[in-house]
Amino acid sequence: MICGFGRTGNWFGCDAFGINPDIMQFAKGVTSGYMPLGGIQVTDEIRDVINGAPEEQSWMHGYTYSGHATACAVAIANIDIIERDGLLENSRLMGERLLNGLGALVDEFPNIDNARGLGLMAAIDVVKSKENGDPDMAEKISAAALEMGLRARPIAQAIAFAPPLCISADEVDFLVNTMGDAITKASG
Repeated sequence: MICGFGRTGNWFGCDAFGINPDIMQFAKGVTSGYMPLGGIQVTDEIRDVINGAPEEQSWMHGYTYSGHATACAVAIANIDIIERDGLLENSRLMGERLLNGLGALVDEFPNIDNARGLGLMAAIDVVKSKENGDPDMAEKISAAALEMGLRARPIAQAIAFAPPLCISADEVDFLVNTMGDAITKASG
């Protein structure tokens, strides 16, 4: 899940909205993608039903790589690093800086609209007019940004950003300034 393990400035995206899901799946973020691992979290009530089911109704599962010790060790180390280095707080602070910078691009360029984000997950829309998106221009802007050393992900008319949780203020500023230069280059 892209909105887990600090990406939104919270442990999980649902925390930002006060949502307590009964079941939540997770994967790549638990190890920061360094080792494949995924899992599910369930409420105590669901766990008790599963554990208390009669044998003929029990939920049997097991896979060759379930609970692999190496992947779990990587997850524990990753969570320790997130806590030790204050990456939730950095995600919140740098995400705010990023969103403010992207908002400035909306003010500066008529073909950029709707900067949005939470923590270090953000996007802008590339438009022909306020009513019509422009996926082709989003591709051109992303290509221009890549030539300048910034990888930005075009998704339809949007350009999405999910920088590392350890990003610095200078790196956020580079991202925003490079996007401005890429928009200028692609529009000219």
